[in-house]
Amino acid sequence: MQPTQPHRIDSHFHLLSIARKGVELPSLLDQMQELGMEGLDIGTDAEDLAQRYFLTKEHPFIRLSAGIGPWGVAEGNKPITEQLEHLHSQIQSYPVAAIGEIGLDNHWNYGTKALQEELLEQQIDLAQALHKPVIFHNREADAQFMDVLGRHAFPIPGLFHCFQGSKELAFLAVEKGFYLSFAGPLTYRANTAMQELFSVLPLDHLLLETDSPYLSPNPVRGKMNTPLNMQYIYAFAAQLRRMDEAALQLHISENFHRFLNGR
Repeated sequence: MQPTQPHRIDSHFHLLSIARKGVELPSLLDQMQELGMEGLDIGTDAEDLAQRYFLTKEHPFIRLSAGIGPWGVAEGNKPITEQLEHLHSQIQSYPVAAIGEIGLDNHWNYGTKALQEELLEQQIDLAQALHKPVIFHNREADAQFMDVLGRHAFPIPGLFHCFQGSKELAFLAVEKGFYLSFAGPLTYRANTAMQELFSVLPLDHLLLETDSPYLSPNPVRGKMNTPLNMQYIYAFAAQLRRMDEAALQLHISENFHRFLNGR
């Protein structure tokens, strides 16, 4: 059920990684609750869901995703089939709102392109079988993702997190019903093309995130990132859209709940 008052949404963060940076999670979760925040704690491998479930089960304002990112095919990892079997078992045991983050990464070149694409395709199939949205990780793989979007119907809209892709990919994704979530890089002075794109995309397809503990926004760039830094991203995003911050918060909250409800 959608809340009567819009919450400040952080659509993508990694609590276990934040904890590894030395942050005390009980205190962070309490602060998020006091601020009326809501969001998605994101999975990155086949084995982290159970730990994250028990960490957050007393905090219903946090939903969980589960998925294996492209790093899952890096040398030394278990075979894809074994990882996917374990992921499916975890999803059957603990509730998830989405499958992700999953995707393609040509910056770090994990494994091979073929293996990354195989892992991605199998998890797209899993998401569709479970009637869950997908959360895509895209790093320097715009052309591949345009092909993926062209080959799949996506009856349940997904999202591209930390969007840093092209205008062409952005509008194709919107055409396919996807949401585009922007993170701290939106606030960086050099990212004028990203800022221009954000300012013209349809408002009902936008989300915001920290991707914490990574990519701290201005004015705290270079410092530890947590969901508490959403305040800076909202303030900057509202300026770009030339709208009141409270109005933007309402739109993002509505978009987030539509995403969770598969619409």
